[in-house]
Amino acid sequence: MSLAPVDPPKELQRLGRLAAGAEPGHNLGEPRFWSERVGAPGRVALGVRFRSFEAGAKLLSAKNRILLRTIAERKPQSVAALAAMTGRSEQNLLRTLNKLVDAGIVRLNRGDGRARRPVLAVRKIHVEIDLLAG
Repeated sequence: MSLAPVDPPKELQRLGRLAAGAEPGHNLGEPRFWSERVGAPGRVALGVRFRSFEAGAKLLSAKNRILLRTIAERKPQSVAALAAMTGRSEQNLLRTLNKLVDAGIVRLNRGDGRARRPVLAVRKIHVEIDLLAG
């Protein structure tokens, strides 16, 4: 893993989101998240959100990253189909999917009948932590 510094996307710089104090209510030194949408590499989405950095790290566990890759590659037509693909119980899987939806990482689109079809909403998630901020 490379630890080379990475500049925030120019789109975010234009929005002024990463300028100190530019985000109302943002505590300096707190992690900031942004993402790249699926199907639009380099296009920035600001909708990724976690209750805390720790909650985000927990939600993006290795097990859940495998789940996200399965959604992207196998394109399940329902939560039940995804449960069968992953061997996870439908109830526990739906609880995880709802957390991923709340974070802005997954969408649950309407499928056939009452089925909800999980779709990956973002391809990459970036984190910025200013270690020298107040």
